[in-house]
Amino acid sequence: MPKALALSILVAAISLQPAAQAQQVATAADLRYCAQLSDLYIRYVGRSEAGPSAPVKPDVNGGVALAKCHAGDAAASIPILERKLRNAGFTLPPRG
Repeated sequence: MPKALALSILVAAISLQPAAQAQQVATAADLRYCAQLSDLYIRYVGRSEAGPSAPVKPDVNGGVALAKCHAGDAAASIPILERKLRNAGFTLPPRG
């Protein structure tokens, strides 16, 4: 019985490696997409064209999404940035 258990653990460990690698690839793609969204947001939506002295209320949710994207948390920031860009009338870049 211990040999069967050891064999099943070995098989499970070997089969999890490709899944973990696929998740890392998806994460890298998500981070690239998040960076694209962040660039668009900063350039067109998240700053005031009136200048730094204009009485513009900062968008806290957008700022948090940018910070999370910069920190590597693409899953939390992508939906917020997509919504902000769509609400501003932008077509989103292709994902992937």
